Amino acid sequence: MQLEIVHPGRYTAPETFVQTTLFVHVGLCLGGLDYMNIAPPGGGEQLKLTGAAAPFLTMIPPGARVDFRFGRKRENWVIQCRMPELIPVAGACRQQLEQDGSLLCFPYMRRIKAGHALPLRERFALVVSLWQSGTPANRIAAEWMTVGICGEMFAEEEPPDREGTTPAARLRLAIDADRGFRKTLAELSREAGASAGFLRKCFRRAYQLEPAEYRARRRLGRIMELIDRNELSLKEIAEEVGMRHVTHLHAFVRERCGVTPGELQKQRGRSS
Repeated sequence: MQLEIVHPGRYTAPETFVQTTLFVHVGLCLGGLDYMNIAPPGGGEQLKLTGAAAPFLTMIPPGARVDFRFGRKRENWVIQCRMPELIPVAGACRQQLEQDGSLLCFPYMRRIKAGHALPLRERFALVVSLWQSGTPANRIAAEWMTVGICGEMFAEEEPPDREGTTPAARLRLAIDADRGFRKTLAELSREAGASAGFLRKCFRRAYQLEPAEYRARRRLGRIMELIDRNELSLKEIAEEVGMRHVTHLHAFVRERCGVTPGELQKQRGRSS
C-alpha cells in the first residue's frame, strides 16, 4: 500500500468547522466531540457521529465534506496523507483499497474498545514526533507506522489474543501495565508466566517485533504524552518513565527521533 504523509497533528482547541478534505484523513477521536457529519465525495448518505461514538478511528477520502464541532475537552489526532489506491464508493460512506489485485471494502469509521485507545494514541503520537523530527529515516518510519494504523480499519473483529489468552499477549499486557517502566523484561516475563527466551520467540512470531522494541516504543509514546501536557520538567519526565538521569532521556529521544526533548517541546509550540 502506497502512503505519503502530508501533515500529522494533534488537536485540542474547541472548534466548529466545515471543510472539504484535500487528502486522506486518518484520524483518532478520543473525546470532546459534539458532532461530526461526513458526506462522501459528490454527495450521498451521510455518516453522523456524536461524542457517544468515541473512541473511534476514521479514514476519510479526499473530496469528502466534513462538518464538526469539538468542545473544550477535545482530543483528536489526524494524519493527512496521500493514498493513491484508495477508491471512494460513490454515494456511500465506504471506500475500497486495491491490494494485490483485490478490493478491500471498509467504512469511514470504526469504533475501538476503550482499552485499545491508549496504545493507538501512543502510535499516533509517535507518528507525529517522528514526522516532526524531519529526518528522512524517521519520516519513512512514520509512514510505515501509519500503514499499520490503517490496518486497524480493515480488521472485522478484535484479534483473538487481545485479551491476553496467548503467551505473547500476556507479555504485551504486562508491558502495557508497567506505565512507569520500573520493571525489567525478565520481571515482566515472570508475570506473564513463562521464561524470557520463550516469550521473546512468541512475541516476535505474533507481532513481528522484539519485546524490547515494543517497550521502547511505548516509552517514547509516554514521553511524547508528557511533553505534550507541558506540566513537568524534563527531569521529572525522565523520572516518570523510569530513567534515573535526564541525560538518559536526552540520549533515548535523540536516538529515536533525531532531536532532543527540548527541541521537541519547541516543535510543539512550547519553550523548554
